[in-house]
Amino acid sequence: MTGEHWTTEEYRKYMETGRMPEKKAGNVKRFTTEESVKKMEKCKATAHIEDEVSRWPYVFGKSEKRRKYGNEPVTVDGIRFDSKHEAAVYQELMLKVKAGELKCVCRQVKFDLGGGPYASEDTQYKYIADFVTIDKEDRIQVLDAKSVITRKNRVYLDKKKRMLAQWGLEIVEV
Repeated sequence: MTGEHWTTEEYRKYMETGRMPEKKAGNVKRFTTEESVKKMEKCKATAHIEDEVSRWPYVFGKSEKRRKYGNEPVTVDGIRFDSKHEAAVYQELMLKVKAGELKCVCRQVKFDLGGGPYASEDTQYKYIADFVTIDKEDRIQVLDAKSVITRKNRVYLDKKKRMLAQWGLEIVEV
């Protein structure tokens, strides 16, 4: 069968049974028989090594992919924050609470924004605010720790408009 080609299925059958495939006519893309069989058997023998190599980043603690905006998660006071900036805003707000300027600070508050023009009946848009504060005069303020890049995000801008329209709350970027 020198010079003929095999399909992937024919090669699999050969590996399972050890019998050569039957000749087929047609314009099917096939592997070259003898040379390909040797190469594939060699690859099959080293496949487990390649699998181990591909897992090395996970073994050495590099399993976390780079984040979309380059932010690094941080833990402050036992609370995990998505970015250093968000953690700094939290610490600043807690100082204001201790000073008596704010009554309370809430984190990760969900606001229901209802369905949108393309949403199904099951889908509801929601906005998760980084911080919601209540000051001495019982005024509510929604704060979001945003970078310059994320302030221009189309989805965020749409949710910001919906928050103002539905809840009457303006999101303040810090």
